[in-house]
Amino acid sequence: DQRMRKGLQVKDLVMTGAFAALYFLCVGLGVLVGLIFDRSGNMFYAPAGAAIFGGTVYMLLQSKIKKFGAISLLGIVMGGFFFLSGHFFVAFLPGLIFGILADLLAKQGNYQNKWLSLASFVLFSFANSGPIIMMWLARETYVQSLLARGKTQEYIDRVMVPLNPQAVLSFVFMVVIAAIIGGLFGQYLVKKHFIKAGMVS
Repeated sequence: DQRMRKGLQVKDLVMTGAFAALYFLCVGLGVLVGLIFDRSGNMFYAPAGAAIFGGTVYMLLQSKIKKFGAISLLGIVMGGFFFLSGHFFVAFLPGLIFGILADLLAKQGNYQNKWLSLASFVLFSFANSGPIIMMWLARETYVQSLLARGKTQEYIDRVMVPLNPQAVLSFVFMVVIAAIIGGLFGQYLVKKHFIKAGMVS
């Protein structure tokens, strides 16, 4: 069936899983870089760091598979990680929502349009913002979940990001700029090295 062949095959799912593992490493690097700028441990800088390191992985994934679902699945895996690591369920939603939106946007250019792919990655980079968004939208629930995990009040006071226009705008601006840098660098590497090496068609 032609329609089934257009969908994700087992090999696509396996490949997406491999890329998800690589993207996890990028998020880990992003967290480490974030700690250099801010030792509070609140993940405020982590999505921007992950966007810089993860651009190449993301561009390779969509260049390799070119089917709807792979990016969405990557977002779901990222969101699932936050949920399974002890965050409240709301922290899962950005991974799901931004993953699907990014997938839909990249699909408009058949996963080959440079600027749509870049805009798609900018959107996707907010998939890692679950803990921060939850701090803003469900503050009391987040505090209670931290207390339930045995965190001290001193720790909670240190990690909570204030909800004000300056904090929100600086976070969004930082992630967007980092994603543009990481995405463009990723596209450069895919074009110059991976296509030339025959790894991507």
